[in-house]
Amino acid sequence: MQCRKVRGTYQYFINDKYVGKRKEWSKIKELARAEYRSKLRVLLEKELKYLKRILETEIQISALYYKLYEGKRILIEPDILPVSEKIKRFEQEEYQGLPFDENDKTEFYTNRGERVRSKSEKIIADELNRLGIPYRYEKPLKLIADGRIKEFYPDFTAMNISTGELKYVEHLGMLDSPVYFKNTLSKLDVYEKNDLLIGRDVILIHESSYRPLNTRVIANYINEFFM
Repeated sequence: MQCRKVRGTYQYFINDKYVGKRKEWSKIKELARAEYRSKLRVLLEKELKYLKRILETEIQISALYYKLYEGKRILIEPDILPVSEKIKRFEQEEYQGLPFDENDKTEFYTNRGERVRSKSEKIIADELNRLGIPYRYEKPLKLIADGRIKEFYPDFTAMNISTGELKYVEHLGMLDSPVYFKNTLSKLDVYEKNDLLIGRDVILIHESSYRPLNTRVIANYINEFFM
């Protein structure tokens, strides 16, 4: 189909024969869509081949470390660590979490047997576990605050299973408490001053006395940031 602009009006031709818009408008639109999709398909096929080459290269890079004899692997730190190795090291890393107050009589345990501080945190932990997301509970994180290096304890440190990227999940459970809200803002301010941005590096899952935890929202966050 050809298209020309005559006196400010578009005219359409099929095989050099003029086609009236009133009678053949649906046919004209379909031919235009077909031309667009045909050209788009060519570009997408080229892009797909390019992406396949990138993926094959990434697979080869990841496999390179494991192709080495084990006795040699233990001697080196790979420049590019495969995601599977990142996950393994992340899950095996030992750390001292934030201790529980001896007067705290509440006991909530995840399906993995970890003690957490609330029923909502148990729900979040179990959902991460159900979807196969590597996570650690209250793993210490060193950040600069008030000009000094201090240890903070994000509720969850979790790893994206595709990229190996770490993100921090904070459960905000008492937003209708003015004191809690003020302390939360202070903590979020520290994150941002350390270039850990809310919604990119720090994921907030919130609730209050009038807005309970939504498990569907938790799953949506996990699918968006950790899959």
